[in-house]
Amino acid sequence: MKKMIAALVMCSLVSAGIVSFAATTASVGVQATVPQELELTSWIRSAPPGVDPYGSGSADATSLNFGTLTKDTTYGIWTADKYFTVFLLASTSGRDYRIQQTCTNFLSGSQSLNDSLIMTPDYQSADEIVSGTPQGSMPTGDSLGSADLAVGVNKVIYNGNAGNSRIVRSYYGLATGASGEPTDAEPITGDQVSGTYDGTVTFSVVLQ
Repeated sequence: MKKMIAALVMCSLVSAGIVSFAATTASVGVQATVPQELELTSWIRSAPPGVDPYGSGSADATSLNFGTLTKDTTYGIWTADKYFTVFLLASTSGRDYRIQQTCTNFLSGSQSLNDSLIMTPDYQSADEIVSGTPQGSMPTGDSLGSADLAVGVNKVIYNGNAGNSRIVRSYYGLATGASGEPTDAEPITGDQVSGTYDGTVTFSVVLQ
């Protein structure tokens, strides 16, 4: 009986040694699936002319509503007391992409302001995708579209050739004749027929 107990103790010690040795390393699998996506996120800010989109007098907006215009008696044109910034963020699972916009018309009945609505693409390295972390400079190979009339089909805002998600801005304002505006932009003069003019701007992200 004593011999049997001793054998069992020895067996336990050997088994314990084997278990202890095996526990010095262990491998386990880890797995996560990232879904593929093609998504465009947007938000809008209004601000007085010359003010940063988040500066004094700025506010969130849900549309590009310039409200009732004011007459500039010096130049004889109608002007707005605000401009709009549309922030756009594309997520494409690392695939190269293009952000674009389409606006078919800016009308009041048969009357048009198609030549007065300007879009101006922009990129700011200080914009933050992750709170507190600036997105940094534009990735190599990426490019902005040109300032242009907003009315038209598939006007380019941003070419994301590197496939990286970046916040891009598109500014919207009414022509004033200032330098830097598109050559075909026309300020709204006193000859413009009165009325409320409406249109729709549609943003999209497409793979290159």
